[in-house]
Amino acid sequence: MVNIHKMKTDEDKIREIVEFDKDYLSIGKDRLSLFVVDFLQLRGIEPTFDKIAATSFKLFPKKFSLLGFPEYPDALTVHYCVYMHNTKIKGWLSGNVQTGFNLTEKGKYFLEETKKMLEGLIKTTKKYGIAPRRKEVTFINILKKTNAYKKYSQNKKEEITNSEILDALKVTSLSSKEMVEKHFKRYLEYVVRINDSFVLEFMKFIRKELGGGKNVNA
Repeated sequence: MVNIHKMKTDEDKIREIVEFDKDYLSIGKDRLSLFVVDFLQLRGIEPTFDKIAATSFKLFPKKFSLLGFPEYPDALTVHYCVYMHNTKIKGWLSGNVQTGFNLTEKGKYFLEETKKMLEGLIKTTKKYGIAPRRKEVTFINILKKTNAYKKYSQNKKEEITNSEILDALKVTSLSSKEMVEKHFKRYLEYVVRINDSFVLEFMKFIRKELGGGKNVNA
């Protein structure tokens, strides 16, 4: 008779995962997400979003941790990689947050390529990263020219005004909260796609300011 009290749960198995022991920093997060889904499936663990997020952090903590808090996983980044990029845009995965995810035939091809990259059989160069789209790069370059971003990069956060934050998002004091949120999410998605960690920190600063008691319509 099986002793159910001694059976390991999926969560127990994930807690035992240790960091990948070879270089992975040069490999894009979308590709690493494919590896995570396969890693779970090979161990009989259903690749639900929560388990993918936890495993991504356990295997590749330097790629999937929160900026400024390396001890915590960045589930938002995992969401963008797994659902927004690999599922909706690239077609490497199928499924959603409610049902879990599975590799598509297209995804299996890129998975095998990623495994070779992790083993050092394919030399990683810029062409293997997440190719930024021209639209994303253009919008982020415009963002970097705003007063809010310039002050942030000069460590003058306390000088950034609410109107400058709104201007950075290309909204005004007359814009609705819904419009501000829409623009914020659009910029955030672009930043994640081009994988610019410093601009991502700036976006998190904006989120804190907009949600920290300031009236975005004032």
